[in-house]
Amino acid sequence: MSAQVVQSYNLFIDTERNLSADSTGDNVYLPLGQTPITCGTNQYIKLTLNEFSMEKSFHDVNSLNNTIIVRDGAGEQQLVLPPANYSSSYKLFSDTDGFITPVQTVLNNLVGGGITTTVTLISPTGSSNNDLILQFTALYSAPHGYTLATAPIFQCYVADGKSYMLLGGKRVVDPADTSTPSLTTTLGDATGANTTTTLTFTGFYNCNYFTSSHAYIRINEQNNNIGTSSLQSPKVDTQQTQMSNTKVLGMIPIDSGYIRYVAQSDNVFYAEIQAKQISQLQIQITDALGNLFPLVAPQQNTLGNRNFKAVIRVDIMEYPSNNPNIPNAVNLEEKTAPMYSSAPATKIGFLQSNGLNGPNSGLLGNGFFNFQGKQITK
Repeated sequence: MSAQVVQSYNLFIDTERNLSADSTGDNVYLPLGQTPITCGTNQYIKLTLNEFSMEKSFHDVNSLNNTIIVRDGAGEQQLVLPPANYSSSYKLFSDTDGFITPVQTVLNNLVGGGITTTVTLISPTGSSNNDLILQFTALYSAPHGYTLATAPIFQCYVADGKSYMLLGGKRVVDPADTSTPSLTTTLGDATGANTTTTLTFTGFYNCNYFTSSHAYIRINEQNNNIGTSSLQSPKVDTQQTQMSNTKVLGMIPIDSGYIRYVAQSDNVFYAEIQAKQISQLQIQITDALGNLFPLVAPQQNTLGNRNFKAVIRVDIMEYPSNNPNIPNAVNLEEKTAPMYSSAPATKIGFLQSNGLNGPNSGLLGNGFFNFQGKQITK
């Protein structure tokens, strides 16, 4: 027999202000000490994401995807693309300050000796019918002296983020790997000429101008949801297919300006909590790998626009007492505790919750109090 709802209510959450020192707009701790969510022996807590809204307050190119290592036979340089938003792959790679100048700088630093380079984008183009394979040339002002074995290679390490998705390159799994290229390097221009003064770099796959398609809502409570291990390993690639418990409550597509979700039916994004009580609920908004989205500037998630609004439904679910799948008999001394405050009851109808709600009391919580402050026992 299936479990039935014996109590249900909503948590309305707005992280724009009134945050404690340990919370931010995208990583909030909700104190439930005065109003803990609890359940009995043959019950469990179910959390369901009913609604979520958050401004897309981070750059598409950011610290989670903008770092590439460029190395030749003599040394290495770190290429960091400036954080920004772009409307297309062509806009990203044709941008002088965003891609071309940084690449020229690292190639110049590798060669040294006063030799300078001029980087020219071949693909992608502004046309909509190209294959989006990144290709660019580096024209040196003097013979570069490279052979195919010593020429520069671009490496996109998993430990540095998802730059391989921007470049359409192969990701490098092993941090100690210094030889696997993420882009191909050839001597000469696109026609194979000018091999002593020109290098051409080409991607393997279609490039992109963003790397995060979804925002993930995560909670700190252990639950019955299961996910791939990649959802919680931002810096490594184990090269093994593994499934494990996940704290992901839901995943929401990222739109151009907002990340929005409204449940159209029950049981879409929910979690059955393993604990019998939740006294503090932590909610994080992350990318697929578990990283908080980078800030555009300091204090954005405390004084700026990094915050979210959400509605989480809390259901106390109870199995029937004659359910053969439940190993424990119904404990009549342990029922769903009320969700009201445990502050002193001084008003009519104010419910005081001290957990003394067994059959001997005949009441919920510790009872109702009349206007004189006396406990009503009948």
